[in-house]
Amino acid sequence: MDFLSSHPSYTTPTSVRGFMIFEDIKIPESLTLYSSLASKWGKKGSIQFIPSSEGTHWIAIIGLGKKSDQNSDIICLYRNKTAEFVRKGTAMGVTSFSLTLPEDPTDATSKAVAEGAILGNYRFTKYRTTDTSPATQCESFFLEKGNLEAMERGRYIASAQTYSRDLANEPGNVITPLTMADIAREIASQYNMDLTILDEQQIQDQGLLALWHVGKGSKTPPRLVHLTYHPQGIEPLGKIAIVGKSVTFDSGGLCIKTRAGIKTMKCDKTGACNVLGIMKALTPLQCPYEVHGFFGAVENMPDGNSYRPDDIIRAFNGKTIEIKNTDAEGRVTLADMLAYASTFKPQAIIDMATLTGAAVTALGNYTAGLVCDYDELSDDLFQVASTTGERFHRFCMDDEKLREQINTPYADVVNTGGPGGGMITAGMFLKEFVDPTIPWAHLDIAAVDYYEKEFDCYGLGASAFATRTCLEYLLRNHK
Repeated sequence: MDFLSSHPSYTTPTSVRGFMIFEDIKIPESLTLYSSLASKWGKKGSIQFIPSSEGTHWIAIIGLGKKSDQNSDIICLYRNKTAEFVRKGTAMGVTSFSLTLPEDPTDATSKAVAEGAILGNYRFTKYRTTDTSPATQCESFFLEKGNLEAMERGRYIASAQTYSRDLANEPGNVITPLTMADIAREIASQYNMDLTILDEQQIQDQGLLALWHVGKGSKTPPRLVHLTYHPQGIEPLGKIAIVGKSVTFDSGGLCIKTRAGIKTMKCDKTGACNVLGIMKALTPLQCPYEVHGFFGAVENMPDGNSYRPDDIIRAFNGKTIEIKNTDAEGRVTLADMLAYASTFKPQAIIDMATLTGAAVTALGNYTAGLVCDYDELSDDLFQVASTTGERFHRFCMDDEKLREQINTPYADVVNTGGPGGGMITAGMFLKEFVDPTIPWAHLDIAAVDYYEKEFDCYGLGASAFATRTCLEYLLRNHK
């Protein structure tokens, strides 16, 4: 997609000129011919495409509701409506888009509109050999009075999410633990990053036995991946670690999933896909932090060599884990990855994981869990999330009685925490493997990981939720 610096020509039926309008604000002069329709279609949620008076192109009227009802969410509204505008237009065969906002764009709104255009243009259709729909791709996009530099930043941020979506949408027969390591190699080579990959023997030799036990039931061996980004030409503002869950396919292991529960388990690697998308964007966006990206890639499969209920496993930091459910494998792999990441002494650790069904029960399908005992880190994440439009709800791990649910007489901790407070007890489990001197946040994205229908800036399939929030967190002090 090209972001244009001047108006495209409106001479073909594959071009559209869009206007975002408020219901209670005077419409622009260029819409005078359509004033009766514009007043009707200014209502929030309305997007109408009509032929231009010349009959050569489309006019789109995108309703924003009443200006008097808007608040700080206006940035998110512009992003979401742009995504819907592009999605609807490309479904009609439109390839060239221009957009006029009801007010001159700021850098922030220019960036948000660019993000919306990229996200609305996303579809995962690479395996379809026949397609009868008229859907196209947006080839060019023009924002009236938009800041092109800000729009290019928006492109990189949104493209990190679409890249993560592409990886998460790939099925388990295409992306395996070995493939995830190969993708990390490509990124490291492209952006001159440091890379460490541990194979199955090195994983065992270095004591990452929790990771190894989860993966040993698969014919495809596990891999540990550690990517490091160093900012060029400046002293880093600090060192941050991001950790992603990477179960490339989760059958549940010996505690095998139901037919309904196994659906979309190709997306149990989304946390790591997010890590890869973020790492890919750091150099173009000139991130001022040294960033370490970690994941342990495994398949959780049933086999004669699989780990079992009642097994006791020693993790990287020496703590022991009793296994009660082999389908609670994500936290077991993350135990080693968080302990391993802690040895690099970052100033903060953020992990992203499709971890618990309890997240869906507690929050529904549009809000992720933020499990964090550190106010400053939590506040920073909420501040950037308010601009990305990714919703989080915070949970703390200060309930000592709830903590008892992960106790066991046979080991230091058990990998399931009982029927209540599952998202919090999962966080309490992970906390056992993080250096207590390092601020840490756990993002449970299980509830928001996959969508069956399009809305706002999300299309069908994997969402790569939290990619933009974590990326903006890493860019937040960028001047």
